[in-house]
Amino acid sequence: MIEAELKARVPDREALVQLLDKLTAGRPEIYRDTYYDTAERALEARDAELRIRTVETADGTARTVLTYKSAAVDAASGSKPEHETEVVGADAAHAVVRGLGYVPVIAFALPELRRGREGPADARHGRPGPGDRRYVR
Repeated sequence: MIEAELKARVPDREALVQLLDKLTAGRPEIYRDTYYDTAERALEARDAELRIRTVETADGTARTVLTYKSAAVDAASGSKPEHETEVVGADAAHAVVRGLGYVPVIAFALPELRRGREGPADARHGRPGPGDRRYVR
């Protein structure tokens, strides 16, 4: 799958939120993302990403997804071929990735208010990008 994202400047965020509230109910979720790379940054050097994301919902359930994104297919959109699978057990997934020699290079948790589409969409509301190498976990 190649994911394409639409990004737009919103001059009045509150007005947009009110409009969306009229159209559909939001589902509060917390995205806990950890990006991995080798100590030598081999993935970054080829514009690839390895991520473990745990999505926690308001009802206390969580799902964890392992994602590998290869290099962008075109510079204009930045769209990357994406390979993703749901895994059981976030701790085990982190242990496997670390056991393969990858190290966490950035980790963060962000609240999201998901509307409509099911599944882990990556709506980067101020989210640090792969080039930002702060580790906050």
